[in-house]
Amino acid sequence: MPRQQIDSLVVFARAVPGELRALSVIVALAFAAVTSHAAYAGFSVVASAATVAEPPQPAAPAQDDGLAPTPLEAEMLGFRMRVPVGTAVRVERGPQTSYLLNEESENPSWRIRATSLRASRLGTTARSQCEDYIAELRTRGQEFEILVNEERTIDGRAAHLFYLSVPLDEGGRGISGILMVPSGADDYLVFSILALGDEFDATRALLDRSFATITLVDRSKERDERAELLGRGEAIVASFTPERLRTAIARDPLFFRMWRPDADGRPQEVGYVIIRVREGQRGEVDGSADPRALKGLEAEKGLLATVDARVIVNNDASHTLDVESRYFMTWDRLSESWSVRSTQRHRSATRSSAQTGIRTPTSAGSPRPVIRVISATRDGMTREPQDWAVPPAYVSQAELVVLGQLLPRNDSVQTIDFLDYAFDQRDERLPQRRETWSRTASGWRLETRVGSSPDKLVQEFDKDGVRVRRIDPDGTMTERITLEELRKLWRAKGLPVD
Repeated sequence: MPRQQIDSLVVFARAVPGELRALSVIVALAFAAVTSHAAYAGFSVVASAATVAEPPQPAAPAQDDGLAPTPLEAEMLGFRMRVPVGTAVRVERGPQTSYLLNEESENPSWRIRATSLRASRLGTTARSQCEDYIAELRTRGQEFEILVNEERTIDGRAAHLFYLSVPLDEGGRGISGILMVPSGADDYLVFSILALGDEFDATRALLDRSFATITLVDRSKERDERAELLGRGEAIVASFTPERLRTAIARDPLFFRMWRPDADGRPQEVGYVIIRVREGQRGEVDGSADPRALKGLEAEKGLLATVDARVIVNNDASHTLDVESRYFMTWDRLSESWSVRSTQRHRSATRSSAQTGIRTPTSAGSPRPVIRVISATRDGMTREPQDWAVPPAYVSQAELVVLGQLLPRNDSVQTIDFLDYAFDQRDERLPQRRETWSRTASGWRLETRVGSSPDKLVQEFDKDGVRVRRIDPDGTMTERITLEELRKLWRAKGLPVD
């Protein structure tokens, strides 16, 4: 597939934000360069990242369908399939395993990336995932034509397949598609397909025959492990009693410096964060509210965490982003409210946005708790409310601020792996998170992987579970600092601090 066509389709695939980002990334990654070694039994295999691909078994008698007689054993993703004759296969192993397939040619007419995906909300189907993806493309103004959008039955499962025709920058059209096959409740195998438009009819027929041979391998061991980890997460979250929550109240605010290394490896200031944690009232999520005037439900007491941040945008001291976040949760953990107000300033221009969230307890009319989130911008554009059913092992926004103080820190704890759920404000989704909580020489460490992302968020805490440092996947460091040190540092660099 010529490089210019690859570049055009990658731009198209990456245009989708938010909850559907994982699907977009999978599509874009399908264009990754695929290398191959000598062909064997109709397809070739090369391993990467220290992964050894399983050698194929002796070939069965040839069948006149254009497919290799010996199935590809994709053990790390739990499926088998007969791929087209002459297919090059590359295995990428890391936090997320992928199988990269392409026609073994200097200019392959098709490429496929097979990987796994966990949906960011409960109760999804292969069809709903695909339709949400296409709908998001439309809202982003992407130009495409739907060629195929249909249900498929793969190994007895209700799968879904679509192909889109996409205009290319240099002229002509390329094909982008996805086959989603359920592998469990809200778990999927995703086959992202890229193909040349002028050869699509032949390619589609060949891939249809190949997809029809997909069978899923029993992954009960993995499901059992996930169930155990989620059960462990539920037990940990259930230990967040009112008494334990009250131990997170802090008399004094905490200050953090945000920085990342520049091209020469020297620290470059990115921003700062101020965290305050106290007992508060629900109505105080509105920063303009008078606490003394709150009544009824708005006067209900609980844990209140406020996070104020200033970020320097593009290393330009005249371009700042100020974020005021307020998170409230009742002491019984049954309900919460939060507000996030962002104001971007660039010289005399300002731009604002806001997000509000609420989780209500169960009631006769609402037997299952729901999280509702509304986002709005200054120009009046307000999104429709988004609702999520509250999953097990759910961690509230307020608890995320003080999570290190809530997790087990008794003498017997060395390392604990568990699963939980928490709302992601930036991408507006409710993903499952894989957590590893471990003791260190100076305190504690929490490693978090969100959804199916291979990226890892690392947080370090002192012996009392108070955050000392946070390391984001992009390399941004957020480190505890005194107010005096922060002011001195920013003033020395001519940055706005108040």
